[in-house]
Amino acid sequence: MPLRLFSTTYCPYAWCTRIVLHEKKIPFEVYEVDLKSKQEDFNRVSPTGKVPVLVDGETRVWESMVINEYLEEKYDGPRLLGETPEQRAEVRALILDLNGTRSQPLARLAAMLYYGRERRDDDRIQRQIDLWEEFLDEVDRYLDEHEWYGLERFSMADINLYTMVRVSQGFGLDIGESRHNLRRWLCQVDARDSVRRSAPTALPEVADQLH
Repeated sequence: MPLRLFSTTYCPYAWCTRIVLHEKKIPFEVYEVDLKSKQEDFNRVSPTGKVPVLVDGETRVWESMVINEYLEEKYDGPRLLGETPEQRAEVRALILDLNGTRSQPLARLAAMLYYGRERRDDDRIQRQIDLWEEFLDEVDRYLDEHEWYGLERFSMADINLYTMVRVSQGFGLDIGESRHNLRRWLCQVDARDSVRRSAPTALPEVADQLH
């Protein structure tokens, strides 16, 4: 019986898990969740009301980082966290930074412009955009000296960064012509079969609200 992934197509965290599943060639089914009107099937399996949630037989796993590590430990395929304790520590640290800090400007933009959870404030919107742009500059400088983000090969750090950058483009935030290293890295990731197969059918339509 294939695994069942409760996912929202444009959620960067659920997107990460879809990429991991495809990288490891694990059969799975996707249950698309409407986060604005959550289905009862989803509410029964998700203790937090958030995506992704993975159902593997009698086992339920939630929180994207936990799910991805579960898949890494249980299933064969490329070692996306790395081969050594040192590599795994480095990748985990990057993911925690991405999910806990670097993604916050995008989360706040989504809360104001897409979900309506927070009151729209133009000054705050601009501040979140500026923070995101500063982070992209930092990534571009890092990629000037490295082929991948973290390890010297494709890893979960690349997966997490990639989905955030692509979702930011759905928000209308441009990569910028001057960030050549970031553009080169994005092309590398785009070319992977796992990434093509897991791509969202649509991204949040909030770009017109940024101007």
